[in-house]
Amino acid sequence: MKKWRLWVIGLFGTFCLAALLLTWYQRQQQNARYLSSPTPTVFVHGWRGTAHSTDQMIAAAEEAGAAKKVLTVTVNPQGKLIYSGYWRKNQRNPMIQVIFSNNRAGEVQYTRWLVKLMRDLKQRYQIKQVNLVGHSMGAYAVVAYGMQAGQRKDFPRLNKLIAIAGPFDGIVGHPVAIHPADGTTWTDRPHQNKLLADGSPLIVHPEYVRLERLQQHFPRQTKVLNIYGDLQDGTASDKVVTLVSAKSLRYLVVKRAASYQTQKVNGPNAEHSRLHQNNPVVDGALISFLWGR
Repeated sequence: MKKWRLWVIGLFGTFCLAALLLTWYQRQQQNARYLSSPTPTVFVHGWRGTAHSTDQMIAAAEEAGAAKKVLTVTVNPQGKLIYSGYWRKNQRNPMIQVIFSNNRAGEVQYTRWLVKLMRDLKQRYQIKQVNLVGHSMGAYAVVAYGMQAGQRKDFPRLNKLIAIAGPFDGIVGHPVAIHPADGTTWTDRPHQNKLLADGSPLIVHPEYVRLERLQQHFPRQTKVLNIYGDLQDGTASDKVVTLVSAKSLRYLVVKRAASYQTQKVNGPNAEHSRLHQNNPVVDGALISFLWGR
């Protein structure tokens, strides 16, 4: 009976050791495949966005073993920052999810709140540099942050930036101003605009003017990936953002950015709200750009 128990104990111990070795091997494989950096990546949703807007992209990065979500920061309508989660110094590839309680405030207000958050991250956790991922109006906000504060000493330096479906020069919609004081408009139309030889748009909306005035401040160390969609249904758009509006980012940053890349998504998965939801092309491009070796 004792021999049988010893045999069971030995078998169990062997199994545990094998499991530990397998876990160690998998971690080593992940470390070899992806960069290991304390630089956090901050995810910013767009108009009417919620945690659901960026949950899947974050989950895809975790499932790949590339990064780990450590914080959620909710910004209330008054701009108060509410943290949940745990920040550990030297965490490998940490991710931070941002949620705006007033998710219809528009990209100008999103930018103001993002600037406030970035300053707070620098003061609270001594974060030296940051990666930013934004979808739709969140994409606009991360670019605007880069121009306003991405290389200032009292803010985290902007390392890498991913814009997904960014409405840099207009949004397809009703011809009304949502926030007239900020110049936020929804007056773009498919095939109404075009890019000129230098990459700038022929029709310049107020949103674009704001960025154009600041483009000389875009940080030179920042690498940029611009992801946009084409439904290929004849609209040359993702239903909400035209190709011209999304691609007009290049003119604003290419002369200063450390690098500028694009990723076009075609077909049904290129629809505006599907570019950040269970989209293998986007997930793969995001993970490779941020953490790939």
